[in-house]
Amino acid sequence: MAIDNALEKIRNITNEEDDKLLSTLIQAGGLLSPVFAVLAAVKGVIDISEVKARIGTAILSLCDELERIRNTWPTDAESALDSAWFKRAVQVLIEESLRAPNEERAVLLAKAAAHGCFPSGENKHRQEDLAIYIHDLAQLGTDDIQMLKILRDAYKDVFRNDPNLRDANYFTQHNESFKHMADELNIHPDDRLALGARLSGFGLAFESVPQMEEHFFRPTRRGLYLLSLLEAAETPKAQQNWNGEKQKR
Repeated sequence: MAIDNALEKIRNITNEEDDKLLSTLIQAGGLLSPVFAVLAAVKGVIDISEVKARIGTAILSLCDELERIRNTWPTDAESALDSAWFKRAVQVLIEESLRAPNEERAVLLAKAAAHGCFPSGENKHRQEDLAIYIHDLAQLGTDDIQMLKILRDAYKDVFRNDPNLRDANYFTQHNESFKHMADELNIHPDDRLALGARLSGFGLAFESVPQMEEHFFRPTRRGLYLLSLLEAAETPKAQQNWNGEKQKR
């Protein structure tokens, strides 16, 4: 079986859903050919039909959620959905859906993306960074999300009483509440620092060192907004499947 242009044939193969044809071409090409050696490796880790299905699921979920919240759309919705930032967000959603550990995670990312299309009030400007929020959300693990929720709940009174975050002492006064919540979930002090530092790397938390030199983290506005997108998209089933399985401690 002669193949004149192996690379062109591979391009054609990626459009095929017949697994037998793919296997036949690999065998015919021989593993001594670098092109077919790569193709054999790809075949072992990627199911083309599954990839297509995952992308389709993510896009349909985005459309369904946008339709579901249609009554909340602003008057400039049409121009927003035709903007460069929206096209970039859809591109990133597709990329991150392919990396997701399961279909439920891909759906959750799509729903969160839908809720990030039309933020209001002080968060209005955040829609232009929607692609970044989708990417960041996809990178977070179960422990990261749990830590961010603890930070929000422990310091919620601070944001309520001092929304502009002008007085760092307010956070210091609520640090005991945070430690109590973390203790109840058996989160080791060292893990608190590690998770806080990780969230800080995403700009979702901020490290503070008060006069007593005890390190602690507080959520940022960006972190609270990202968490709001996730929770707007969550379902009971999705909460259990953030990393593909229930969290175990």
